[in-house]
Amino acid sequence: MNARSLPGEIVGFFDDFVEAFGSFSGARIATRYLVPGVAVRGDGSIQCLQSRPEIECFFQVAVDAYHRDGCRGIRFKDLDVVPMGGRSVLGTVTWELLREEGSVLKQWRQSYNLVRVEAGWQILASTYHVGEPR
Repeated sequence: MNARSLPGEIVGFFDDFVEAFGSFSGARIATRYLVPGVAVRGDGSIQCLQSRPEIECFFQVAVDAYHRDGCRGIRFKDLDVVPMGGRSVLGTVTWELLREEGSVLKQWRQSYNLVRVEAGWQILASTYHVGEPR
């Protein structure tokens, strides 16, 4: 892994994620995830996603709810990248769901354990930052 190119690669990964999210297609978002995968949700529950159809459904339910709430896009900021060995990184971003006119509907911080596989960077696990650190 080239330490100099790594931040740009991870920015590219999240830029692609934003584009996929903008399609509001659970199937398209799911292509960024390894199977199986793990998610720590906003309510603190842990979800083990065992198959591609399960990941697709998980995201379709989420983007449908966001769209009903008025979300029309997403952006990220405050990217932190921590290398973890030769093929993985921890990428942490602040997500902002956007209304039609660009104002922020919802914001949260989330970390992703990313693994470089033949197809490129993929998400193995994601953790929604629940509550404030003590």
